[in-house]
Amino acid sequence: MQGREGSGKTAEQGIHAVLARDPRKVYDLADGQPNSHAFYRDLEEFAEDVVCEAEFRAAPLLDEYAEYLRFSTDEPARARGEYALELLTLGMVLRVYSTAAAHTRPGAVSLAQTLLQVRRRFPRLKPAADLARGCLFRAAFATPAESTDPGLVHLDRIPRLLCWLEATGEFREETTRLQHWHLYLRTADTHAASTCLETATAFFDWFAVEAAEALGRYTRGVRPFLAQDFLRRGIREDRFFCGRKPVEYHLGMVAAQVMNEALRPAFEECRERVLLVPTCMRGARADRCMAIRTGPDLLCMGCDPACQVHQVSQDMRDEGVRVYLVPHATGFSQQLERWQREMGVAVAAVACALNILPGGYEMRRRGIPSQCLLLDHPGCRKHWCSQNLSTRVNQEKLVQLVAGNWTGSPAGALPPQLG
Repeated sequence: MQGREGSGKTAEQGIHAVLARDPRKVYDLADGQPNSHAFYRDLEEFAEDVVCEAEFRAAPLLDEYAEYLRFSTDEPARARGEYALELLTLGMVLRVYSTAAAHTRPGAVSLAQTLLQVRRRFPRLKPAADLARGCLFRAAFATPAESTDPGLVHLDRIPRLLCWLEATGEFREETTRLQHWHLYLRTADTHAASTCLETATAFFDWFAVEAAEALGRYTRGVRPFLAQDFLRRGIREDRFFCGRKPVEYHLGMVAAQVMNEALRPAFEECRERVLLVPTCMRGARADRCMAIRTGPDLLCMGCDPACQVHQVSQDMRDEGVRVYLVPHATGFSQQLERWQREMGVAVAAVACALNILPGGYEMRRRGIPSQCLLLDHPGCRKHWCSQNLSTRVNQEKLVQLVAGNWTGSPAGALPPQLG
């Protein structure tokens, strides 16, 4: 792993990258350069290392877990790398969140879960529920801190940990996957269960060190953000979303690569493809955006040639792919409900590093052939910046990902506003 950080760069270029990096960018896949091509080369190499390390450390465990799922659930078998990701996620939550879960009163967790249900079921009450949850998080929820206490890495601790994660509202899909691991571990004897948890945390510890070396230069803005802007914030419902550590960004990055490889065959079999892009790609242009809503769809009208949503829409039209704007995570789930019902449609999505893993898990759970690509940096005012910062995506990589090895539907079948 030595030397990867400086690969392909002179010292002068490295200095240029530091000077060119926008301090508002919590992570930056371009690393101050004109594009993020180098990041994707580093990511592909490191993701392969991660899957190989999982085999080295846990091949028999992954075999047994896959066999358990085959007989105990009705879900189709998943790729080996996906199970490795789940083991890594298990190690992450044990190491990063078990202390906070252990030191938060059950009553506070229960109240947070109730308020979460209120905001999901009653949209008009969402602002009030979010304010109440923000107050509760600040007053009664312990702050996540990495733990080495072996007493917290125990099977009996997992239900409380999963409840805490679910109550934050930020780990819905992850907790669904980890529930399977919990049920699997309950079928094992005490020693085998303890060995599995120790393997998961050791795997995560290895990942944290190696990911910092392989991908750390792309997340150099995270710690300054946590030490400055994040600490100055008041009561926020997104406290546990924006408060993530660099290693969690790295996990999302690796998840994108591993899940794309696993899901690529099913994606390539589909005759029709759509692309979901976040509205934050409009950035400062959002206030004058002329996108129109037709039913559940928000469609680009091409009002600003400099807007990357327009540029991506043009590229995708040339490839026969429909493009839809998605304003937030709830809108993403609503779009997926639609495509889940339409067989033969593959969905590609662009998202920030912290939304890639849950988004991938959700599309997988819904049985949607999918691919995903990271935003080069986050920038929405809701979570990261005082003012909208136009987010961007690697357009060349996006076309390759969405339209590669495929002959699209006729351009005439696409919405006319994309022309």
